[in-house]
Amino acid sequence: MRHQRPNCAGASVLVPALATILIMATTGHVSARELSLDQALDIALKQTMRGEMIEGNLEVAEQLYSARRINMYVPEISINGSVPSFRKSEAYEELRLGEFGWSKRRYYDYTTFVELKQTLITGGALTAVADLASENRRYPYRSSLDVFQDQFTKSGALRFSLEQPLFRPSSVKNELHNRKDDLEIARVTRVEETAALKREVIEAYVGTIQLQLQADIATRKLEKAQLQEGIDSAKLTDGVLSEEDFLLSSSARLDAELAGHSADTELGEKKRELATLLDMDASESLDLTIPEPPANMDDAMRQRFVADWEKAAPIVKASHALAKSEREADYAASGHGLTGDLAASYAFGQQDVEIDYPDTSSSDNYRTNSWTLALQVKLPLWDGGAGSAAVRAARYQAEQANYEFTRTQRSARAKIVSLINQIDVSYQRLDIIRKQIKLAEDRLEIAGGRFADGRISKLTLLESEIFLLETKDRYLEELKAYLLNRIELESQYLG
Repeated sequence: MRHQRPNCAGASVLVPALATILIMATTGHVSARELSLDQALDIALKQTMRGEMIEGNLEVAEQLYSARRINMYVPEISINGSVPSFRKSEAYEELRLGEFGWSKRRYYDYTTFVELKQTLITGGALTAVADLASENRRYPYRSSLDVFQDQFTKSGALRFSLEQPLFRPSSVKNELHNRKDDLEIARVTRVEETAALKREVIEAYVGTIQLQLQADIATRKLEKAQLQEGIDSAKLTDGVLSEEDFLLSSSARLDAELAGHSADTELGEKKRELATLLDMDASESLDLTIPEPPANMDDAMRQRFVADWEKAAPIVKASHALAKSEREADYAASGHGLTGDLAASYAFGQQDVEIDYPDTSSSDNYRTNSWTLALQVKLPLWDGGAGSAAVRAARYQAEQANYEFTRTQRSARAKIVSLINQIDVSYQRLDIIRKQIKLAEDRLEIAGGRFADGRISKLTLLESEIFLLETKDRYLEELKAYLLNRIELESQYLG
């Protein structure tokens, strides 16, 4: 039976190699936003909440380290004060020696002081306080309840104090080093989180194109299964085919329908995943383009990657984590034993007192100064084992960090070499699959011409279409592996 010449529009759509696949949302919008993989990565890193959080975590670590470092050279300054307060009291009390009576008193005062606190690299703190106070008092004059005297007092003082821990490492220096390690760890963490976000975007972007392609494959296979079922139905009617074989054709058609539904469902989920990563509306239509693979590394770059394996980001992160754990263990051990604190202070001030009596007044000026020097030592005798347990816990954490550092060192170079080899193999496989796509396109073109002339059946033409789409699917899978391995290799270094 000679087939009629068909409308080849359906076949001609497949010939251009699916350079661009239109991802349409369920809303039926006609326009689509063009979005390349590079644009998607840029949006994810710079315009999404997750990208901002990745950068924000590093900024927080930088600010914490900078603030701790600045505090070692610039003092903390604070101003404290009270609003003017008014108090009034009445009481039965001694007015003069041996004389008691009902007394009324009135107070009006306020205080303020400026404090400068300078942290010392030795772990101590130097504090300077300038104190100002003013007080107005009214109270009974001698034993009279109706005659009062007023007292006006103004005072100022300047106090210096030094507090210095003894027999243990500087807590300030310990905290500064810890925040420095936290900053370096945060830098490596940013590289890791950025790489993780890039991998998710690549998987979602290429995966969406791939699932659209697989949905097209499922459509062609369903069409082929339906056509085969029709042919087998005619054969069954003519008695050429058994009923059992016809049921197999029907079952194959049902399997193709199920595969089509699964492909559509997975495609919808992958679209939503991509939209979520980019903080976009899931209903927005996107025009995704198959990305071109970056050029492979040359020999000089490969050698540089391998030669710098000791500078790999995981090793840097593990080394800072180890240094921090060992420092914390030493600091915990130093506090379990003889410790001490040295405290010294000096203060001088002036006070002006003016008293208004009913018939006269007086004023006096007083100068004051004082100093203290104290040394306290502490030697714990028994605490139920809590101190030694804390030291052992800190030592254990340091041992764990040392194990992690050693394990990372041993695996870092092997991982880098393995990634380089995988990238090389993937790049070569991509080149081979591109050639296979060209052959599959030539095969489809020949099959289209033969089908137009009636020399082959529609089934044979569909097989050529499916073969081309499956070849492209393998190309996308290899392209995704190539891009992911490159991101993984780049994440091994901070530069």
